[in-house]
Amino acid sequence: SPIIAEFTLQDLKSRAIATLRVDLPFYFRYVDDVVLAAPPSMGRTILDTFNSFHTRLQFAVEEGADNRLNFLDVTIILEDGLFLFNWFHKPTLSGRYLHFESRHSLCQKKGKIIGLTDKVFWLSHSKFHKENFKFIINILSNNGYPLSFIFHTIIDRLNILLPRYFIFHISYLIFHISYFNVPYINNISDCESFRLCVRDLDVKLSYTGINNLCRFIKVGKDKVEKDSRSNIVYKINCMNCDASYVGQTGRLLRTRIKEHIRNLMSVIAEHRALEHTFDFDIEILDEETF
Repeated sequence: SPIIAEFTLQDLKSRAIATLRVDLPFYFRYVDDVVLAAPPSMGRTILDTFNSFHTRLQFAVEEGADNRLNFLDVTIILEDGLFLFNWFHKPTLSGRYLHFESRHSLCQKKGKIIGLTDKVFWLSHSKFHKENFKFIINILSNNGYPLSFIFHTIIDRLNILLPRYFIFHISYLIFHISYFNVPYINNISDCESFRLCVRDLDVKLSYTGINNLCRFIKVGKDKVEKDSRSNIVYKINCMNCDASYVGQTGRLLRTRIKEHIRNLMSVIAEHRALEHTFDFDIEILDEETF
């Protein structure tokens, strides 16, 4: 269950930080990916501490170099005592997107420009906007998009994003509250013992109804094959022991599987070196819906 997994990782964080007894300048976690700042001499100690709570909860560590660290879709940069963010592109980025001459509706092609514009705007500091906009304009041009269509769409999108940016930051500073959302089950979700589980997490409980129309009215869409699904949390089990690997990807699952198989420096590769075999008929634990 994603909810139980979230509780587990929240509890692991609290226990680990209490054990370390060091003031971390910042700590952020997305699913099972964690980024934090700590004194350089504490790197090994922090890794050993996080790995000491359970044999099946094992982390690997990557340290920043030249005051830079890549985390998910961003590069975190330490500059003059401040953290700046820039949009991160993997070296394997092909630059191939939905081609303008493809037989798709114009709104889908416009949506591709809007999606890239949003990444530039939200994932990078303003000092990097110029180079990032040049980057997406070049990519879109290489995929057949007319410059007039590119610029018109970007300008329209920025006219929407700029007011949102100022409203978001003002609201965050004044009204920011973090919520932990759970399905509502009568006499369980709202009981006092359940509230005690999250009392130390600095969040407020919110509820989602279980009974909704989506349970009864099904959209007649073709079934998507497992390896063609994206935006998922997945689990790979070892066939020789009870070890497993849990990961998250926003790309097609088959693309991520190929990376796991080919990567000889990963946690999975280290375990396979023990002559153990992983079952790549992967179990999907959760999927983000849009």
